[in-house]
Amino acid sequence: ILFHYSVFDISNNLLIMRPYQIAATERILWKINSAYKAKHWRTKEGGGYIWHTTGSGKTLTSFKAARLATGLDFIDKVFFVVDRKDLDYQTMKEYQRFSPDSVNGSDSTAGLKRNLEKNDNKIIVTTIQKLNNLMKSEADLPVYRQQVVFIFDECHRSQFGEAQKNLKKKFNCFYQFGFTGTPIFAGKNALGAEDTAGVFGTEL
Repeated sequence: ILFHYSVFDISNNLLIMRPYQIAATERILWKINSAYKAKHWRTKEGGGYIWHTTGSGKTLTSFKAARLATGLDFIDKVFFVVDRKDLDYQTMKEYQRFSPDSVNGSDSTAGLKRNLEKNDNKIIVTTIQKLNNLMKSEADLPVYRQQVVFIFDECHRSQFGEAQKNLKKKFNCFYQFGFTGTPIFAGKNALGAEDTAGVFGTEL
């Protein structure tokens, strides 16, 4: 537990994950590994969502899941996707508090593209808008053919629309996971027919 499921923040305080945070992280990693072996990338079977409550330490959980995913031999890139610019900045600050050299952020779509071209294993923090703009403006990028993990913050919000359709069209080998405090269940989505499990896969 101390080796895999704890981090020192920039003040050198040791943060140890709670049992439910460890369980969520292990389920994500298990799902990535099992989906890779079964070649279930790009499908709902290759993802899922975590139902968390406010104050449950979602940022630390998502950080550890993303960080450990970057260490998997077959994974080329790990994205943490938020749906607003202020959350982009906030997440970068939080992630840098855990590990200053583990993340790449960008303030534009061009910056996101530059981060994709870097040969490192840092977590890429971006907004859904920048990711969607990149997919619309770049017909072909090497990352589209790589093994990629997407972890979505608050997956009940804006990830059901155009960006989700473009992601499934552009990326050939991806595994996607979402965190949410308010999952949308079948038949209860005012925005249309899609629900959280229908987009991301079953609850983990």
